[in-house]
Order: sequence, then structure tokens, then C-alpha cells
Amino acid sequence: MVVGGSPALVSQLTGHTNKINRVILVPNDTALISVSDDRTLRVWIKRSSGDYWPTICQTLEWCVSSLALENFHLFVGLENGNINHYKLTEDLNRITLLRIYNSHQMRVSALIYDAQRDWLLSASKDKSFHWYTGDTGRRLGSYVSEGWATCLAFDRLSNFAFVGDYGGGIAMIKLDEGEQFKFITVLRGHMGSVRSLIWDEEQQVLISCSADKSIFIWQIGEGNGTAIQLNAHRERVNDIAYCEAAKKLFSFGGDRRMVVWNLRTDRKQSPLWEESNECQICSGPFFWNVQKLWQEKNVQFKRQHHCRRCGQAVCGECSPDSSILPIYGYENPVRLCRSCYQDLPEDELCSSTQSHSILIDPSCVDFDYSKKLVAVGSSDNVIRLYDVAACI
Repeated sequence: MVVGGSPALVSQLTGHTNKINRVILVPNDTALISVSDDRTLRVWIKRSSGDYWPTICQTLEWCVSSLALENFHLFVGLENGNINHYKLTEDLNRITLLRIYNSHQMRVSALIYDAQRDWLLSASKDKSFHWYTGDTGRRLGSYVSEGWATCLAFDRLSNFAFVGDYGGGIAMIKLDEGEQFKFITVLRGHMGSVRSLIWDEEQQVLISCSADKSIFIWQIGEGNGTAIQLNAHRERVNDIAYCEAAKKLFSFGGDRRMVVWNLRTDRKQSPLWEESNECQICSGPFFWNVQKLWQEKNVQFKRQHHCRRCGQAVCGECSPDSSILPIYGYENPVRLCRSCYQDLPEDELCSSTQSHSILIDPSCVDFDYSKKLVAVGSSDNVIRLYDVAACI
């Protein structure tokens, strides 16, 4: 990985007593909003001393699981499936409850509010995805995902909604202006729960991260549905934040690292893994190929592996080498067959990715380009603000 500027810790916000589920940096202001399993909604404002203090600390009846903010309209998802709609004053000192949506049967996992259409989108642990009109609170439509709906993204230009689920699928749905919708497809690639989704409107790509330690760049527009896989974390990827102007992606994992990805870098799609009953290099049978083992009187039990560069099914003896492959998104050493390792060109080893230790287990993140700040909620119930100008 390349050596770049490090993120600088500029502030720590303490007060929550349980897991922080969502943080939002308020646009055009030195403030942020957080919600937690301690049942509180807090609005923090930066004082002249440089410290952040809560101007609002609202205690609710249930754990607060999700949050959306636009044009001072604040939507708060709860553990019992309800969504509270508040109006926040411009001085950020008071909130007024406008409506309660009896939306879901279980925990609300994600919310998006589109002020232009006055649409509220919600996803829940009860597997349902709903969208409402904010004017009357009427439900416009529903979709049931294959598993617990964990996260959302929305293309405001074409009305495409993306719903990530616990099984690793991402449903793509076209929402119409009325009550109709069209199911398009399910994007499959992750082997674990999808933790976060981000839509890049300019590039027409969807970015997803998962508990399987991977990140996918889904090229929805002119990419014909291709996907680039990124791997640098050694534990689950908890959340991602995106600087669209600089095309930099920040990923935060359970390995207590922040990885900065340059998405302007050209990368290739990983080859599909081939399947075979024998090594495609030495022709030695794998351990389940009992017939060939018996014919050859072979007592060597070979396991199947795959070369990450060519995708061939190989045995351990034919793939003893490993290397990073940044051009395929692998920033940690991965298995290569002998041929690929010997022929590996220098340009495939050039990395544009930065990795930084942050010594915390993050639960949620948000990014503000105007202030070059990343807000990170962590497992120790503290919110940390990092200046990432040097990383951009």
C-alpha cells in the first residue's frame, strides 16, 4: 500500500452509554447528530472552545437504530419498527415531532429521505422495504427482501432503490412516481451480510461493503453490471464513507483500520473461479475424486485452491506463492499459481491504497467534504472526529 497523509483525531464526543448506530455531520454547520441503543437522539454543536456539546438530548421509548436528515427534516427509526418524523430548528436547539409512522414490525435498519420528491424510504429487520409520501405519511409501496434488510441506497435521478440484506444480496428496484414499482434484479457477490451501500450519481456505480471483509464496486451504468472487488481488511467491513469530489472511498473494519481507496485507479474484475475434479496444472485428483484416486492408487489427498489472477483450480503444490494484486483489488497477499507468480508484471503490483490504524472498532461513519471530516461511532460508545484532508 502507498504511504499517504494520516488522519488526525480532532475531537472525541462522550455521553452515549450503548452502541452508536448512526452519526450524521450536519451540512454547512459545525454540528452532528447521533442515535444509539441507549434510546437517545443527540444533536451536538461545536462551541467556541472547540469542544462539542449536546444542545438536544431526546430520550425515546425504544432503542434508536437509524437516522436520516435533509432540509432540517429528521427521521428516526426505532427498535419497535416505528419511524418518528421531527422538524429541526435552523439553530439546532429544538426539535418538534410531526408524525409517527407505524412502519415495520421489527427494528428499522436504514432510512433515506428525498426532499425533492418528498419520499421516505425505510428498510427493516422484518425483511420489508417501504416507501412513503412525506406529505400525508401514506405508504406508496412495499417490497419483501430475501433476508433481513440491512441498508439502503437511492439513485435520485432514475428512482432506483438498492436494498442490501443479511444474506449478502442487493435487490435493485425501480420506483415509479405513483404506487408502482418494478423489481429489476438481485446483485450477488457478497458471502456475508451487506453492511452499507453508497450510490455514486456521477459515475453510476453502487458501492457495497460486507461482513465477508470485502467491498464491491458495482458498475450499474455503462459497466453492464460488472463488479470490481476490493480486499484490504482482515475482519468484517463495518461501514464506508465516500468523497465523491475526489473519488476517495473510506472503509472501516473490525480489524481497527481505516483504508482509503482511490477509485480513479483502473482495476480489473477478478476472474471467475473454475471448478475441476483435478488440479488444472499437474492433473492430480482432489480428495473427493475417489474414482481417480483408486485408479492411480494415489494416497495423497489434495485440496482444491484457486489462483486469484487466472482463476484456475489448483492444488497446494502448484500454488505455493502469494502476492498482493492491487489491479484486481487485493491489497493483502493472495494465492497464485506458479505461472502467474513468475509472469507477474510490475504494473500489477502498484497500489494506490492507504491503510491507517485507528485503534477502535467502528460501528458507523459519516463524511463531510466541505470540512474534510469523518465522524466515527465506535464500540466504546464514543464518537471520534478525524480530519482526513491529508488523505484526500
